[in-house]
Amino acid sequence: MGALGCVAAVSGQVSEKKWDNVMTLSVTPAWSTGWITAYQPDLKGGYTEEQLRDSFSLADRSLQTMNFNLGYAKKINGYTNFVVGLSLVNTGFTRVKEGDMFMYVIHPDVGVYANLVSAGLMEVHYEFRSKYAGALFAIEKRLDGSRFQMQSASMWYQVGVMPAVLLRQNLQIHTVGFTMPQGNDFTVTDYVANTVDTGVVLTRSSAVSANAFITAAMRLEYNLDPKMHIFASPRLMLPILPSNKGVQTYWSPQIGCELGLRIPLD
Repeated sequence: MGALGCVAAVSGQVSEKKWDNVMTLSVTPAWSTGWITAYQPDLKGGYTEEQLRDSFSLADRSLQTMNFNLGYAKKINGYTNFVVGLSLVNTGFTRVKEGDMFMYVIHPDVGVYANLVSAGLMEVHYEFRSKYAGALFAIEKRLDGSRFQMQSASMWYQVGVMPAVLLRQNLQIHTVGFTMPQGNDFTVTDYVANTVDTGVVLTRSSAVSANAFITAAMRLEYNLDPKMHIFASPRLMLPILPSNKGVQTYWSPQIGCELGLRIPLD
């Protein structure tokens, strides 16, 4: 009798997890990095590709971001769903300049910080940020199948592609340990500098207006009640195209943990 009771309980859980139509609401705290594949040094200005590569590799850090997601899943069979969704995706990376601020040109639009003495912690954080609107198309499959059922939970994996359109790209500068006339935080445009006979010519770096991401995720879903599940899903996003072409051509892969709710529409 006890065994029959367990079978009945498992059967009830399986029925609850096999929703035909599901809406998903979630946020994804994430960390993006900058993967630089090409450099355009100002050779006449005295900069070489090797100098840029070494300098950037020592100064670059990850950037913490937040994505917002709305999704719909349609059951194909008992253990497979087709997923479509809309997302606001924020990617980028941080470059940190430390010390030696005397007569340092933070950015052409900002000017020179002509301090006479460097005292204590002094840093400039350059945050290269891109915001995309993306549409996810994915297939997800349940890992715990008919032979193994977790109590009040299920586990899934998902693979997909997300075409995306660039909404905004900028360079945010944050100073630590000192304040510029513009304040501690300001937004500027990224430039490419080229030295010519008449001086230095600045041209705006080229943003890639459309991109796509290959996505892969693993989801642990808990049955909070028959009409609502909560889940946590580590997610990897790899861009197909670079985010920007300027002094450096960089890509911004991202890893995060999607947290959200799944609600049946049936």
